[in-house]
Amino acid sequence: MEWGRVYEPSKHALALGVQVVESDSVRGWGDYRGGRIRLNPILNQVEARCTVAHEIVHHERRDDVLGYCGVGWFDSRLERRVHAIAARRLIIVPELVDAVRWSDDADEIAEQLVVDPRTLYVRLGDLSVLEHREVGKRTRGQSARSLGDLRRYAARQLRRRAAS
Repeated sequence: MEWGRVYEPSKHALALGVQVVESDSVRGWGDYRGGRIRLNPILNQVEARCTVAHEIVHHERRDDVLGYCGVGWFDSRLERRVHAIAARRLIIVPELVDAVRWSDDADEIAEQLVVDPRTLYVRLGDLSVLEHREVGKRTRGQSARSLGDLRRYAARQLRRRAAS
């Protein structure tokens, strides 16, 4: 399976035997239960791509069977981990380097990577030390904004979204 911009979560879902459908009854962007990913029909193509990638991770983890425990902090932690895994599949380091060289604006970087801004923010926050060094080394002097600045911005945006 190839990751990054060439990754097609809908094809991945099909290969896993998971049906992807639109449903007006979905609360939020999407959900996964019993071999079916349901998407909110208001999502644009990029949001749907990110949501399907996220819900595939729930399928692989068997979260529909094992489920949530109902403890808010634990369920939130599970969701953050699932989103981080999906973000790693959607954004690979070489493509992140190219996008950061191309622009220093987070929305433009997300657009270049074919992800929504939240997925970019999650990926930036989840960079390993080695990935951070690699991106920093390969973009140093080629971007108006440092990787550290982008990561701090991403963290602020995620906190702001969590509070709303």
